[in-house]
Formats: sequence, C-alpha cells, structure tokens
Amino acid sequence: MKNIYFLIRPSYQRIAFLVLCILMVTVPGVISAQSSKQQIKGQVLDGQGDALIGVAVRNLTTSTGVITDIDGFYAIEAQKGEILEFSYVGYNTVKKEVANSSSISIVMTEDVQSLDEVVVVGMGTQRKASVIGSIASVRMADLKVPSRSLENALVGRMAGIIGVQRSGEPGQDASSFWIRGISTFGANQDPLVLVDGVERSMTNISPEEIESVSILKDASATAVYGVRAANGVVLVTTRKGEASEKPSIELKMEYGVSQLTRMPKLLDGANFMELYNEANGTPIYSDAVIEATRLGTDPYLYPNVDWFNEIFKKNSDNSNISLNVHGGGKVARYFVSVGIMNEHGNYRDNPTNSYKSNISLTKYNYRANVDVSLSKSTTLDLELGGWLIDSHNPGMTSSELFDKAYTQNPINIPVRYPYGFNADGSQHYVWAGSNSITTENPAERLMGSGYRTEFKNQFNGQARLSQDFGKWVPGLKANVAFSFDAYTKNITKRTKKESYYMATGRDDAGNLELKQMSIGDEYLGYETEQEVNRAMELKAQVTYERVFNTVHRVGGMGMYYHRDYRDGTATEAIRSLPYRKQGLAARATYSYDDRYFAEFNIGYNGSENFPKGQRFGIFPAGAIGYLISNEKFWQNSSINNVVSMLKLKGSMGLVGAEALPNNRRYAYLTIVGDGLGGYIFGPNETNYAGTGENQYGVVNLTWEKGLKSNIGIQAEFFGGDVSLDVDYFYEKRKDILIQRNSLPGIAGINDMPFANLGRMENQGVDGTIEYNKSFRDFSMRVYANGTFTHNTVLDQDQPDYQNKYQNRVGKRHNQQFGLIALGYFNDEAEIARSPKQQFGTVRPGDVKYLDVNGDGIVDSNDEVAIGYSSIPEIVYGFGTQLMWKGFDVGIFFRGQTRVSYMLGGEGFVPFQEGGDRGNLFVEALDRWTVDNPRQDAFYPRLSIGGSTNNYQESTKWQVDGSFLRLADLEIGYSFPKKWLEPMFLSGLRIYFHGTNLAVFSPFKMWDPEIGKGRGDAYPLQRKYNFGLRVNF
Repeated sequence: MKNIYFLIRPSYQRIAFLVLCILMVTVPGVISAQSSKQQIKGQVLDGQGDALIGVAVRNLTTSTGVITDIDGFYAIEAQKGEILEFSYVGYNTVKKEVANSSSISIVMTEDVQSLDEVVVVGMGTQRKASVIGSIASVRMADLKVPSRSLENALVGRMAGIIGVQRSGEPGQDASSFWIRGISTFGANQDPLVLVDGVERSMTNISPEEIESVSILKDASATAVYGVRAANGVVLVTTRKGEASEKPSIELKMEYGVSQLTRMPKLLDGANFMELYNEANGTPIYSDAVIEATRLGTDPYLYPNVDWFNEIFKKNSDNSNISLNVHGGGKVARYFVSVGIMNEHGNYRDNPTNSYKSNISLTKYNYRANVDVSLSKSTTLDLELGGWLIDSHNPGMTSSELFDKAYTQNPINIPVRYPYGFNADGSQHYVWAGSNSITTENPAERLMGSGYRTEFKNQFNGQARLSQDFGKWVPGLKANVAFSFDAYTKNITKRTKKESYYMATGRDDAGNLELKQMSIGDEYLGYETEQEVNRAMELKAQVTYERVFNTVHRVGGMGMYYHRDYRDGTATEAIRSLPYRKQGLAARATYSYDDRYFAEFNIGYNGSENFPKGQRFGIFPAGAIGYLISNEKFWQNSSINNVVSMLKLKGSMGLVGAEALPNNRRYAYLTIVGDGLGGYIFGPNETNYAGTGENQYGVVNLTWEKGLKSNIGIQAEFFGGDVSLDVDYFYEKRKDILIQRNSLPGIAGINDMPFANLGRMENQGVDGTIEYNKSFRDFSMRVYANGTFTHNTVLDQDQPDYQNKYQNRVGKRHNQQFGLIALGYFNDEAEIARSPKQQFGTVRPGDVKYLDVNGDGIVDSNDEVAIGYSSIPEIVYGFGTQLMWKGFDVGIFFRGQTRVSYMLGGEGFVPFQEGGDRGNLFVEALDRWTVDNPRQDAFYPRLSIGGSTNNYQESTKWQVDGSFLRLADLEIGYSFPKKWLEPMFLSGLRIYFHGTNLAVFSPFKMWDPEIGKGRGDAYPLQRKYNFGLRVNF
C-alpha cells in the first residue's frame, strides 16, 4: 500500500525525497562500505506511542547520520560496540550501544529543560541555539514578582527596555517604556505589544497567567511585523495546559500594607509667616500672631495646616488571590485561571459622608486556554481571557488635589470649624474656605467633591486550528487563527461642592463667629460617559522546518494578516471608520551543523494613510550567525573549558511607520470645512463664515523608514555557569511623518499639512550577564543587565537659530535648554560689573547667569543645551536569588542615570502668587539672606510675586534624576514534600515580599522617577506583602 501511495503522491514529494537522497550521498561518510558493518533499523516513538518525524540518528563513531521518516523509521550502518545517538528538539537525547540485534527501537521522553530552550520569536518559535536576532526572553516563573502591572515587573529586568514609572496611583501606575529608547519624534514611539500573537495591551494581565515574555529588538526579529514593529515588539505568551495524570491546582494568596514613598514636605505656618515677612521687606505678621500659630493655642483663628497630612494617610491595604488549574491528557489539555485583586489608595476618607473619597480598585482576571487534539495531526486551540476593573475615585484627580494643596497656604484657613451639634449630640463641623476658587480647601476638594466610578471590561478571544502535514511533507505545518477583542468602559461622575465658612473672631463668650462664604450643592450631580472599542484579527500561517542529513536545518514561514479596529470614542465621522491593517510576512532560515546560521525576513504591509498605488511597502531584513564554539577545533582545545559557548551574530533591515500626529487619518485627502473665519457683508453687517481646507492633502506622502543594524555576541563560560549577551545597535530614521511647523502665509493654508521631513538616529548598547551555580543543597543566581541609548535629531523642519549652538538639530530628542547659572550675586558692585541680565530688576541674592555669546547682555540668546532629557539614557538592574534547602531569598535593584528634570511651577516658587495664594516647601528655609549669603543655598533671596530673573530655566533648577532603587526583596520557605504528602499537597510556600523599599538619589525632595517639576504626582508605593502559595 505504501508503495502505491508513493507512486501517486504529488510530484513535489518525490522531488523532496530525491533532494534529500542527493544531500545524504554527497556528504562524506554518509554511506560506509565497510564489510564489517550491518544495517541497523528501528522506529522512534514519543511517550504517547506516536511516531517522531525528523529525529536525528547519528553514529558517534563514524559521524554518519540519518533522520527518521514520516512513520518514525530509520536505517543506518553500524557495527557492534558503536554508539547511536538519537536527538530531537524538546526531547531527551538517547544513546544506545549496538549489540547483536539489528533492530533498535527507541521511546523518547520530553525534556522540560530543553523545552525552555525554545525561544518565542516573531510569529513562531525557534531553538535558542539558532536564534540570531536580538531577542531578550524571561519566564515569569523566574521573576517571582507579585506585581499588578506587567510593565513594572519588566523594567530593569530585561536588557533593551528603557522604562519609567510616573505615578503610584492604583490603576494609573503602569510604567511607560520604550525598546532601545526613542528612535523617532513622530506620532508613535511605543513598541508593538502582542499577547498570544494578537495586538493587545498587557497592562492588566495577571502575571499568574503568563508563561513568558520576549522582547524583539532588531530588524531581523521584528521585520515580519512590518510597519507595526518599527519601535520593537513585546511578545507575551500565556500559559497552556500540559498532559498529566491528574489536574494540578495552584492557589496563591497575598495580603499587604501600602505606604507612600518620598513626599514633598510642606513648611509649617509659623515659618511661613516669618519667611513672608522677610520676602515682603515690611512685616505683615506680628510676633504675637506667629507665636500663637506656632503654639496652636487657637487653631481655628490661627490655623497651621499641613495640607498633605490632611489629604494623605500613612497606610492602606492590598490583597490578591488567584487560582490556577491545569492538566489534561492525550486528547485535550487545559489551563484555567481566575484572580481577584483589591487595592486601596492612601487618601483619607470623610467619616460623615455616605460615600468614600479614597481610591478603591478591584480587578478580576480570568483565562481559559484549551488545546484539543482533533486527530494526531490536527489541533484546535481555544483561548479566552480578559479582566474586569471596578474602581472608585474621588471627584478630583490626583493632579488637581496636588494643585489645591500647593495653592492654599497653611495659615489662611483651618480644615473645618465646629458648628453646632448633630441629632445624636456629637459635634457638627462645617468646611472652612473662602469664595475664591483659586484658594479652595484641599481637604474639602478631596472629601466633599463627590466621587467617580469606572467599570472597565476587556474580553479577549482567539481560536486557532493547526494542521501538521508531516505525514505527507515532513516539517510542514499550517494554522489559521481568528481573534475577537471587545473593550467597554462606563464612567459615572457624582460631583458636588460643599459650603464654605470663614471665622471672623470670637464673641464675648469665646464662641467662634462664622460667616458663610459660599453656598454648596445640596445633592450630588450626575454625569456618565461610555466607551466601546472592538478589534478583530485574521491570520493564516504556513511553517516548514526540516533537518537534512542531520546537519542541514531549513525553515520557512509565510503569513497573511488582517486587522479591523473600531474606535467607539470617535466624535468625527472620519475617525469612526474602521482602522484596518493588512499585510504579508515571510521568513527563511538555514543552519549548517548548528555552526553557521542565516535568516531572511520580509514584511509587506499596507496603510490607509497613503493613496491607492502607494499604500503598500516592503520591509526586508537579514541576519547571519556563527556558533564558533561548535567547531571541532574549539571543542578540542583548552579554551572550551573556559568559554564553553560563543556565538557571533549580526543583522540589518528596514523598518517602517505610518502613524500621523494627533491621531489624524488619510493624509492624502484634502478635507474642506467651515469655521475658518469669514467676512462681514451687507448693510446689516452680517458675518458669513468662511470655508476652507481643514486638512490639506499631500499625495506624495510616504512611509517613515528606519535602517536598523545590530552586532551581538553571546557567550557561556565554565560549562554554562556564566552567560553573557551583549549587542550594539544603530538605527537611522528618515522621512519621519510630522506636521509642518510653519509655511509662508501666502500659501493660504489654515492647518499645517503633513510631510516626510524628519530625520533622527539612535544608537547604544544593551547586555545581560548571569551566574548560576549549585552546591548540593545550596544554589545561587546572580544577574545584571543594562541598556544605554543615545539619539540625535538630524532634521525636524526648524529653521536655523541665529546662534548655531541653539539649534535643536544635532541634539538629543527633547534635549533641555536653559541658562548656565553661576551662583548668586553677593552685592550691588558685583551686579554692576556683570553682564546686564534682561529678566527684571536684579538684586543681591539673585541668580547670576553666564553670558554665553559675550555681548554683555544675558537674555534668551544665552540659552544652551544643558543636562539630558527627561527620558533616561541608561537603565539598569541587578539582583540575586539564593536557595538553601527550603529557604530562598531574592533581592533586586534597578536604577537609571543620564536623565534630567527641570524644577518649577506654582508651589515650588515661593510666594509666586503673593501671600494668600501658594504654599512653601521646607527647603525654603535654605535660602540666601543678607546675614547668611551662602552660594550653596537652595533658594535665592525670597520675594513676593516670585522673581522672573531667579526662576528662568537654567542649570540652577535642573536636577539629576538618577536613582538606585531597592525594587524587590523576597524571603520565602518551601516546606519539604514529605511533610506535605499526608495533607495531599504537592507544594507549600510562604513568603514575604517588599516593593520599593528604598531609593538612593542625589535629589531628595520627592521620588525622582515621577519626573515632575513640583512633585505633583501620586507618589510611588512601598508595599509589604505576605503570601502563601499552595499546590494540590
């Protein structure tokens, strides 16, 4: 029957078989003519009894080899005493000595550790040995990070990620990150994030659901994604079920306390008045008033309020529980996960309100991944997952509350006044405040402004049908997948404002006399918002991987992709139309004897933003690699004892981008509208609106393109105890899509058109080093990684400045500019002999600046590039994991450097708005005075209304944003299995985990990572969590 099938099978099968035969014959040593040898035959099966196709069978004595056929059979020449080796990706290698029998059949078992060596790459997987693109991978099981946000868990742990966390507010605390920094000033700088191959956000996915995360960094790794992947790719793979005799159940429970890290410190009322008198020159506050404020004898008439203390509390709580069940058999495998996380903020609640003013967030995660074997060669994968978030927030945002705390001083009003009694006899209080909205009561704005609730729901679904055609064409597989994602958000705002009262004094009996300053709202208002988005994707993929003659490994991949996304928040017809993406991708790989590697990738993608005939672009990339340590001369030399693995690799390729600024679409269309001004006509002087181009179409607009190159080295030392992976990268972008900055008025264009006018380059180095060692009951892992990037703007549609040193071209993106501060003027004589500063009247104690151009005047022409940008150029992390018997300790540090922030803004500048408006930091005590004219004082001389001269953007107010953070500390104990067997448990671990335990930085006023000029962001949280993990 098989012979008949061979005769009628398609011609390409016969061609493939003939090619295979030719390759085997032409390689020396494949066929032996020694008379003493016999032909050994047999079959190779897996643990389920199924035939394994393409298993490499090698005679270790003669170095000859064959591979198993579509039924798992093989035949090879060998003689008694020689060793046959059976090897296959993902399975334990088997060695068998030839005895008297001419038949040797083998059952190969899966090698879990070997499976870890399979790396997730763009649109597939590859053996780690054959990966020559720049890819960083991490398994979540190795991180041991109980983080709500996956982005926060990755920053500092993977080479190539530049990330910052700008807020610690629950629900708003995810890090912003870039792969290898920023390579464009165009509309999109973010990496492409794919969850199980589908374009999705990873922000709210539970780390418990995730198997691994891979970062694709160079053009070779990202080319198959085309224009979507110009800024790199993040591949998130969720967990799958595994065949087992019985289900495995994992239960994790955590509870902990959350605290705020560094907070700005506000000055007390007595010192505030003393400094105000000093700044004003003429005392306004008497010594008696200052002393009464300091002593607190009458806090209602002489208030002394720390508004941060009234808004924030020290501790809050958080909890997390998750349940995972996975298992299955030969027909179906499953992974099911559910989780609930509760987190509260550190705002204070008003006990008299019927609603809470603190932040409360509850997140529900769910996932069910099922793999069904419809036949031996056909698999159906069903992936359902998502999350629901129910959050409660105060009526005002965090930034608004900070603003209220900065604009209200500590002495103007108390928090509340006593005002009669409640029905139960308890004291009744009313809110203190004026009728000015610029100096509102910060505590009332937190506790009396109402509340805002959000309910968000994300559903992700995907079905994938996979077919293994190995029975007919060994190594050929195909799959088709369809995904549907839906997102809804419902916001309810119930806002109000309370009545304000002001004390005017006390009557003869000592009772407070109050005057009502404003009338508040009797009832909560009501307002709703809704957002509904959905996306669908269709993918069809064919893959091929085959080993010929045990040394020639050939692979290929072809894919079609289509995505349809609908934005439910669109307010314009043009933005309500579906966003569609379409493309083809292909990859070809070849390796010889696991020594020489070559790879070619190509993406063919279309964009709606360009006219017909110009919508599709081709983006190719190639890579080569040399695993020199697999050479015989290397393995036979003493250097192999030190450098046990060494791989050299390089890649180059073209990437593209098509996103337009301000979320605009269809740049080739000219869109006409009204509202562009007009003329007055007729005796009644009637105004008639004009009509013109809201958008001027540019028909020759094209792709933003970037040429990426990468050179890397991977090495292992001392048998794999030490591993090293380092890459140098360079990218040059051109034709960056921007909106023109200016055009001559004679052009008559109302809105600036788009153009391909930007150019930028980015380069740097990233790398990882790791040490792993085990000594009987003790094992340790020490690791570190770092990323350095530096970009330069080459062209951004800006005319040359009169002073060439002020050109933005040639500088880093978002480079900060300012004056160079030289200290403080000590006296009038120094002012007189110095260049004249053009920022108002200058007095002793004011900031002195450098006259850069030497014209005798200090003005905007003396601004130069200073410091860095607010995005760090260097991000790094290092840590260790120690295990002894059942005990384990993990510690992780992360940091950043070559980053600058500019201080300033209301609340930072003392008395900027006068005495009634504005708070002070405690650092205001460290100021220049006539009696203490210190050049190292933090603040210059104080003045009412601020000082234009003193608070120019300059090196005086630019701070170093570098820090080193003790990000994670975990101490745990796993109970011995022999203790657990009577309780029917397979694992039990208890642990303590601390997050953000300490930060070391030159800047001390607040956490430097939030990157704010006056610290007006919800601080990062320090957490102390205790957890329990149980396995059944």
